[in-house]
Amino acid sequence: MLLALWIAGLACYSSDTLFIQLTPTPLPTPVPPTPEFASAFQPGQKVVIAGQGVAAVYLTRNPEPETRRNRVPNAACYPKATVEIMAVQTVEGVTYYQIQSNNTPGWVEESRLAAS
Repeated sequence: MLLALWIAGLACYSSDTLFIQLTPTPLPTPVPPTPEFASAFQPGQKVVIAGQGVAAVYLTRNPEPETRRNRVPNAACYPKATVEIMAVQTVEGVTYYQIQSNNTPGWVEESRLAAS
């Protein structure tokens, strides 16, 4: 019984450095700045969602083409809704804008927006 208590105490209060060698955590690499590019809208500008008919425009998690798998839950914008541009990014020649819909941020293509 005493041997079992001694082993349990040793397991709880011993240092693992005898068996596991600690390594320093690497520092994160800084994100390179986005090069300057011309965009139709700037951060802080108000724009209107330009959709076809009454269909919703869905936001994506990252600046990429929309698919059913990368949509942001509960972040659908309806045509003629006014939103504010939060950020701008160009990926593979397509400009994406980060906007907020239903208090949820997401990305949308430039072709889905119009000047207000």
